[in-house]
Amino acid sequence: MADAVASQTLFDNERIAIMKFTNISDGTGENKVLKVDGKEVKHWGEEIAKVRKAPGKDVVLTIERDGAVQDLTVTPAARKYDGSTYGFIGIINDVGLVKSAPLQGAADAGRITWFMLTTSVKSLIQLPAKIPALVRQTFGGEERDPEGPVGVVGVARVSGETAATAGLTFNERIATFLLIIASLNIFVGLFNLLPLLPLDGGHMAVAATDGVRNWIARLRGRAKPEPINVNKLMPVTVAVFSILIALTVLLLIADIVNPVHLIR
Repeated sequence: MADAVASQTLFDNERIAIMKFTNISDGTGENKVLKVDGKEVKHWGEEIAKVRKAPGKDVVLTIERDGAVQDLTVTPAARKYDGSTYGFIGIINDVGLVKSAPLQGAADAGRITWFMLTTSVKSLIQLPAKIPALVRQTFGGEERDPEGPVGVVGVARVSGETAATAGLTFNERIATFLLIIASLNIFVGLFNLLPLLPLDGGHMAVAATDGVRNWIARLRGRAKPEPINVNKLMPVTVAVFSILIALTVLLLIADIVNPVHLIR
């Protein structure tokens, strides 16, 4: 090893990662991390992900120390979390606000929106599998999963905790609150597009099916078929509506008796 690291703090400052650490060989020092394994550092979160994927393997940090550029080789320790093994090198993150140029800000906003969109899709897919755990957490006294489903009361509670916490500045509270509202709207919008009546996605599915049937009939030179009678789908609508009501009541009870706390 070229060097050894005892403790580190990594934070973002003008899109350059700054690492302060106690170095076994030469005491303390403040270092700019320029590259990780030869790749220029732009988003420190992406570089930390590399460390997480390299337990027991050498990671080369190209740093600037006292005006001189040098390579620092560290070996992330292997630790198990949630059944998987990750690499750790003792990093403690400090979060701060960084002002970006308009174009870069627009690009970052698009990246964050895409992240929330893909996360919402994954959450929708995982939702049915998380219902049994939610029942146990509500009536069995298990600890509430902070990444599990949350109702309107839970969202309001989390938003209130964010607004009241002393650990965030005023701007950070506003930004966090807006992100919560944005992610909620994205999830609700995607949920509403599910092809199930009485959701809008169900009506769209019926209209699309009618359109396909009309197109096929036109290709075959036949008369336009009768539109789908939505009234005949009423049993399906009632069944879906009953499930949604039951889920809403379950989430309401869970948010009251065993609420989610994102900020402790």
